[in-house]
Amino acid sequence: MPFDWNNFLTLAEELATKTDEASQRTAISRAYYCVFNLAIARAKATVGSKPEHVGYHQWCWNQYLRTPDRACNQLGISGQRMKDWRVRVDYHATDIRRLDDEVQRVLQEAHELLAGLTALDPKYPRP
Repeated sequence: MPFDWNNFLTLAEELATKTDEASQRTAISRAYYCVFNLAIARAKATVGSKPEHVGYHQWCWNQYLRTPDRACNQLGISGQRMKDWRVRVDYHATDIRRLDDEVQRVLQEAHELLAGLTALDPKYPRP
């Protein structure tokens, strides 16, 4: 049975209830990877395979950004914003003000992005 990426969002929500920085940073990361993996699977299904010279994350969100559909574009913007947060929490040791608030914002954005993916016309994203 294939892995259900929604389990990452469930884990992110559990981690968000903890007060330590590691759990909160990991919550943001897991929420992003839930959304990313579902979005890239859809992009591969509608667009095709990713060129070898392009990174997975860049390719994925660009497919949504380049599609001539406003809802699809918004998913690309949200996905890229979540990716930026994921990079920040995974790779930068600097303090993050109000991390608990940011975790809640990212979780909300993840839920909205997943709802947007579900509501999106099945033909999108398109090349």
